[in-house]
Formats: sequence, C-alpha cells, structure tokens
Amino acid sequence: MGIVIQYAIIALVFIVALVFLAKRFMPSKNKQQGCNKGCGCSMTDVESKR
Repeated sequence: MGIVIQYAIIALVFIVALVFLAKRFMPSKNKQQGCNKGCGCSMTDVESKR
C-alpha cells in the first residue's frame, strides 16, 4: 500500500511540473500584441487598451 502512495505522489508532482512548463512556454491568449497591418484600427485604440 505504501508504494502505491509513493507512485501517486510522484505522478502528481510530474503532472504539476508539466502544467507549469506548458503555461510557461505556451503563448498566452490574453496578451494583446497589437494589430496586424491593415486591420482597420488605429494605434491610439491599441495603446489605450493596454
């Protein structure tokens, strides 16, 4: 029974580490980088949203 708990703890730490790395290296959808050329918005609109 004790070895099962050890493997469960190791698996949990591994999953937490994977989630941390995924969040760190995946680009965030919330950050607005600006507009593409010809999008129709002015730069003042983009800067005021930041």
